[in-house]
Amino acid sequence: MNTICGLCGNPLTSMDTAAGKNKLADGHLLCNKCLNQAAVLNKDVITNLSQFFLPEIRGIILQGKIGGSENPVSSNFQDAGAPTFGFGGIPTRFDEIQDQIVALNARLSILANGEVKELVNILERDERLTAIAEALTIPGKIEGVIFSTYKRVVFIDKKLLGNVQIDEYPHHNIRSVEHVESLLYSTLRIISKNGSSAEFKLHNKGDGRNFSNAFNQYLNGNSGQSASQQQQQQIQASSFNLYNLPDQESPFHQKSSHETVSQNASEEKKESPEVIIHQLEKLGKLRELGVLTEQEFAEQKKKLLERL
Repeated sequence: MNTICGLCGNPLTSMDTAAGKNKLADGHLLCNKCLNQAAVLNKDVITNLSQFFLPEIRGIILQGKIGGSENPVSSNFQDAGAPTFGFGGIPTRFDEIQDQIVALNARLSILANGEVKELVNILERDERLTAIAEALTIPGKIEGVIFSTYKRVVFIDKKLLGNVQIDEYPHHNIRSVEHVESLLYSTLRIISKNGSSAEFKLHNKGDGRNFSNAFNQYLNGNSGQSASQQQQQQIQASSFNLYNLPDQESPFHQKSSHETVSQNASEEKKESPEVIIHQLEKLGKLRELGVLTEQEFAEQKKKLLERL
């Protein structure tokens, strides 16, 4: 069970955890202070909290900080001494990386938590993300996270025993980055200048396009724009929806009968046993680390087994 606030890292009180009232869609809990801070910026947080994910809450507060820096205003909440955004009141490197992921509207599941935390040890201090996604290597079927910066593309997979597989592709060694979109996912292909290539299946069909665009910006010399300017533009252009869903897939959208039939047909698509087994192993690791409760583990396990 979570014992700390997913946003500020402070210990939760019995008032915070009473009847699960502060629980988010991904299982994280918020303390009342962080909940009130987000609710001041977005009233939907109070009425629809269970439909929000932690990165969305972080995004709402980050957007509020950007707006506040451009148009300083005083409020009762700010005057009350609200905590600075970030663990312990001081933003950490991990906070910065999470903010970048939010700005990119990346669709990452809880299965990628280990790899995301590992980014602190992989990214250089001045290195910012330009694209990130969950990925499956082809043909090896290794599940992990692939990300791009202005210097390189990197695939990482954190094993159950804690060791990390890292495959790095520096931009100056890449000839091209290609992608193909299917109905449910996209395939990313990185072709090096010596003719070798690496191929990945990305779980969302728009992810391959994001990687291609990021690399093309590098080729066109558009990386001169400051990273903070790019991140702010990305954030302001988004609604801080972690999953970057089109309107018809939004939880607030009323599905038509045609959409329901299409969704059911999509859900019938099965995954290979190797992929499901790898994801089950990751679920087990998250349960051992205390990220998932037994109930949450059972629910996620059931969903995975249904995809066999």
